[in-house]
Amino acid sequence: MTNMDEIATYERDLANMESRIESVFADADVEAELPQADLDMLDVCFSMASGLVGVFVATNDDVAKWLEKVHDAASGNPGDCGVVQQMLGSLLFHKGDALDVYASEEGFIARNGERAYVMFHRLLFGHDVLATGRGLMPYNPFELMYQQKGLMGIVQAVRHLLADTMSKQGLPVPGSSHLDTEREGGRPWNRIIDWVQELSIEAGGDKKMAQEIYSHMFTIRAQDIAAGGLVAFLVGCYAKSRAIEDPVRKAQIELVGTGVAFFGQAALGAVRQKGVPYINNAMAPQLVKAYGGLLAASAKRTKRLEERTERLCTAADRQIMRHDRISEEVAAIVQTPVSDDEASASVSSLIGYLEGR
Repeated sequence: MTNMDEIATYERDLANMESRIESVFADADVEAELPQADLDMLDVCFSMASGLVGVFVATNDDVAKWLEKVHDAASGNPGDCGVVQQMLGSLLFHKGDALDVYASEEGFIARNGERAYVMFHRLLFGHDVLATGRGLMPYNPFELMYQQKGLMGIVQAVRHLLADTMSKQGLPVPGSSHLDTEREGGRPWNRIIDWVQELSIEAGGDKKMAQEIYSHMFTIRAQDIAAGGLVAFLVGCYAKSRAIEDPVRKAQIELVGTGVAFFGQAALGAVRQKGVPYINNAMAPQLVKAYGGLLAASAKRTKRLEERTERLCTAADRQIMRHDRISEEVAAIVQTPVSDDEASASVSSLIGYLEGR
């Protein structure tokens, strides 16, 4: 091969350098594409349907009545309860517990030891797990039951509180006792009662809806817990059935399902209560978790994209530097007068470099 032939061969290799640089992206040890995270139509439909199922369970009157009978049985008033309801009532039996009565058969009491406003008796005494024991007597449920029954009282307190989530009124949200106040004559009261009465007056013109508003806005209810659990179960099963591994896509499905359930229930409550929404306090942490999970998964994906982009740019920079070095050597060969043997040796060396020898 003559010097001219070798130079012509080298020029062809140099002309193909752009395609060689592009080939780095295909040959580099990185994934060319990330999994698709966008929801498809089936994802959207199923997640929304799961949320609507949650709305149905949380707001269905028949479910509420069934659970209320379990609480009745647990309170010693079985009435016309079914077999399953009586069995659950036996497991959660709590009649005579110190959470409800100061002395046997004296009825519901407030934190000063006097008879409590029966419609809000749980709010006024013994049912706030975060209560700190202010007042004339301790009223944290675990402390009360420990004083009444010792260590077994702790277990009984759990049973009692679980049963109360099945009642129509529900269990006060943790920390509600810290909104305590007093009325005239030192009568125990709670600001939440004032709030729900004001909402009832604004919505209906009187205080008749106060108890209903309180039950669906400031309590923990087994019906709400069941709704949230069912949504999470359905979404989880769907992701497994479709073998969805992408964390962003899974988080999106979870957020849509939980969001539809939470805000759908709120909207239905606003219709039923003349503008006052239902607030599913049991599902609120689940909604926060779903939103936080999406943010975390998205941040992790962004971090991976940044790392891969940096690796690709580094590989491309190496090829560009290689291209520049070869260009400089070609220019030196063309511009510097050398003997045929030296030119031939230089060109052969460059061609070998290009071919990876």
